[in-house]
Amino acid sequence: MLIAMSVSRAALFQAVLDRPGEDAPRFAYAAYCDAHGDPYGAFIRAQLARTEALRHGSEEDASRAWRESQNLRAQHQNGAAWTNGVEKLVTEVRFLRGFVDKVLIGAQQYLDHADELFRRAPIRQLVLNDVGELAIPLARDPRLAQMCALIFDGKLPIGDAGLEAIATSPYLRDLRVLEVSQQNIGVAGLEALCASKQLPSLVYVNITGNRFENPVEGYGTDWVTGRPDLNGAYLPPLGKQLEAKYGKLAWLYAPSLLRDFPPSDAEF
Repeated sequence: MLIAMSVSRAALFQAVLDRPGEDAPRFAYAAYCDAHGDPYGAFIRAQLARTEALRHGSEEDASRAWRESQNLRAQHQNGAAWTNGVEKLVTEVRFLRGFVDKVLIGAQQYLDHADELFRRAPIRQLVLNDVGELAIPLARDPRLAQMCALIFDGKLPIGDAGLEAIATSPYLRDLRVLEVSQQNIGVAGLEALCASKQLPSLVYVNITGNRFENPVEGYGTDWVTGRPDLNGAYLPPLGKQLEAKYGKLAWLYAPSLLRDFPPSDAEF
């Protein structure tokens, strides 16, 4: 069962679930917690402050807010009461902007418990283990409409058919991050991704370790900072071929276009 809530608290929580990409419902929920002496409110506000600092502030401000949120979790049994029971259904949870946002879960477990997961948390990032042929039913799940990141992992690769199912899903128009490294994908799957008109928000794809060279923009590394040096950035031959055939794809230029590469929490 879900954590018992008063009508007002339940309504505020439902607003967070209904509008997972917005901050306003989260601030409202935090204010309710503050008014009722619940330290969860301070945790939510600290996490929201971190995301704001990552987007528009400084790394120092972001680090300060992160430390505050971590201290609050440590003081309150690692935030066990704040997960709303999600941890019982998944392998791992991660908080972002005050609520469970990212979960690691087996593909079959997800299909079996998706309804309950989305009643318990405003999940926007899925890390799915051992997907294999389950990529096809997964791609038909309307709940993917709120995903901003989809990451495939584990020993059962999705292959060309799986990536084509994801690329043609009607529910991933807000997806920004897709990780399909080492998924036994060939050129057919890659071309299905490039040809897709269903992924207009996609800005980052990790597609390394498959049956073709990495088509994403290459770059050097600053030997002092270890950060990408984009002065000599270049599109590999396969990337040029894909661009000539399918037009400019933002994710091919992710190293140059993203503020952080690979993308940080600020992207979400």
